Amino acid sequence: MIENLREALKGIFSHKIRSFLTMLGVIIGIASILAIVSIVEGTSQKLQKSLIGAGNNVTNVTLQHSEDGSDESYDSDSLITSLTPVSSSSMKEIKSISGVEDASVYISTQMYDGISYRDTAFNSSTVNVYGVSKDYFRTIESRLDYGRNFTKEEYDSADKVCIIDDKVCTALFDGNDPTGQVLEIKGEPFTIVGVIGKNSDDQEQDFESVDDYQSSLYSDNTSIYLPMKTFAIPVSFDAAQSVAIRVSDTKLMKSVGNQAADILNMEAVPDGYAYKSQTTAADDNSLKTLTTAITAMLVSIASLSLLVGGIGVMNIMLVSVSERTAEIGLKKALGAKRRDILAQFLTESAVLTGVGGLIGLLIGIIIARIISMLLQLEFAVPLPWVLISLAFSLAIGIFFGVAPASKASKLNPIDALRRE
Repeated sequence: MIENLREALKGIFSHKIRSFLTMLGVIIGIASILAIVSIVEGTSQKLQKSLIGAGNNVTNVTLQHSEDGSDESYDSDSLITSLTPVSSSSMKEIKSISGVEDASVYISTQMYDGISYRDTAFNSSTVNVYGVSKDYFRTIESRLDYGRNFTKEEYDSADKVCIIDDKVCTALFDGNDPTGQVLEIKGEPFTIVGVIGKNSDDQEQDFESVDDYQSSLYSDNTSIYLPMKTFAIPVSFDAAQSVAIRVSDTKLMKSVGNQAADILNMEAVPDGYAYKSQTTAADDNSLKTLTTAITAMLVSIASLSLLVGGIGVMNIMLVSVSERTAEIGLKKALGAKRRDILAQFLTESAVLTGVGGLIGLLIGIIIARIISMLLQLEFAVPLPWVLISLAFSLAIGIFFGVAPASKASKLNPIDALRRE
């Protein structure tokens, strides 16, 4: 085996240009596969940060329908007499789950109208109105552009104060500091004490028109926050409490959310409902399915160059067999067996594609790194795909080297020497 490797490397370096051109198809194929997989994996990781926890490692456990398996929220009218708050013991247990950094109780609803400043109505398709406890903003790690958080007295006394997000601020106050101004919610006046800014991970958006900009102001992500005791004033009904949980790693969010849901479901829960994690598991699964499909499609396309490279290897090995007919005949005349000749040419073919595979891996990593920097993606080179690529390049060499090696091993030594 060592002698075969030495002969293979000697053959490659003695015909450098020919060997490189032969390996070119393998190099392009392996580089393409690794670059594609790395880019898709980097894109997947970036999307995962956006989908799971909105980029801030926060998952929410909310009360949802359980009988039909849908994700539709509870019907507040039917549950108003049977809702129970989340107990302190459950919260303590949730905070003790491995990977949980913080957790907080909140309630929420959606409004479609009834929010205005003076004569200007905020005409969003949906506004998320939250009733929050004192730990909520710490849990979601919010950043205030203007103003302050609620005080202890405001939490305890059900004061009519609110904190708005940057989109409400931009739409109603042109992005200026609105603290101290009065916002009407369902006819009730609320003094604005703060503005939550965009997540620090958000990227600045480019708008092609004024319409695109105005549409972005009224997206479904607009939010208004009230102290929990104040929530019932504009909403006029009770709501089931939910739990926001910040974890140390987005990969833990699904398991942590499920564990927290199990803990909450041990309490008194209305019939037909159950606490479920909103860790966008469906989005996560869809993302995995999508990236797997894209990877398979692109890798299949890139593999065509490997097929072309394999054909090139087979062609050059047939030429090599023809050039070395006398050498083969002499070896067989001196006692070399058929399997020795077969092993020699298979080794040479595998080394040829293996070296091409290594060069392709290096080029693929460089390409993936450059593209990830240009597109601001996560740089990821999955180790399994590195090993698969190397194994694939060796397999190509062996598969397409069988025919030339078999031809060489079947040469009659007398005919081979006579031909020379």
